[in-house]
Amino acid sequence: MWDQTYLLSELPSEAETEEEVEFICETLELQRGATVLDLCCGQGRHGQLLADKGMAVIGVDSSRFLLAEAKKNTTASRNRMHLIEADMRRIPLKPVCDAVINLFTSFGFFDDDDNKRALAEVAATLKPGGKLLLDYWNPHAVSQLDGTRNWWWMSESTLALAEVEYDPESGRLSDYRTVVELATGNIRESVNRIRFYFPAELKVILESINLEVCAVYGDFDYSPFLMEGRRMITIAEKR
Repeated sequence: MWDQTYLLSELPSEAETEEEVEFICETLELQRGATVLDLCCGQGRHGQLLADKGMAVIGVDSSRFLLAEAKKNTTASRNRMHLIEADMRRIPLKPVCDAVINLFTSFGFFDDDDNKRALAEVAATLKPGGKLLLDYWNPHAVSQLDGTRNWWWMSESTLALAEVEYDPESGRLSDYRTVVELATGNIRESVNRIRFYFPAELKVILESINLEVCAVYGDFDYSPFLMEGRRMITIAEKR
């Protein structure tokens, strides 16, 4: 699903990533030596900082390209960050994790059964008392994106267009991307579809797999979750 175009997207700055990692450590009560699964780790921007703080980090992603980027980026954290290519619906780990993080709206790619299966796999990797942090766009705000079109420069010679459609009946957003390489005239098109679950829906799914919701935040600044907010960050604990 993801390739090098992901790295050219508008990603948070290093300072923002550091703030996000501080939030992760505090809300999940992580201590040095804890085992953390960074699910859909991408190029490892969070996992590497956690490893540098002394955590044992397991980065799982289905993109071989992004895992290769994560491997290149590891420095002092190299011996504490292990990378695995895998589908989030089939995580090859036993219940050894103190925490699982899933960030930057990296959930909801499948039908309802497979989305639940992915969360069940998360629960299976957690020790009793282990916690999940699921960072997701606010589903109340997603509907407002319907019909929006946004052009931006990915590089000096690469132009991108995002066009969004939202289906309120299915709760599914379709993100159509067109990437134009001006130097070569090459045009690439793709679409990502994401199912957005409202808090009550997500709580039912989590409780069915023995994960209890502890808190819901509106952003990494600890703001409360509100309908008009930007994010929905759910913290859940394994019973």
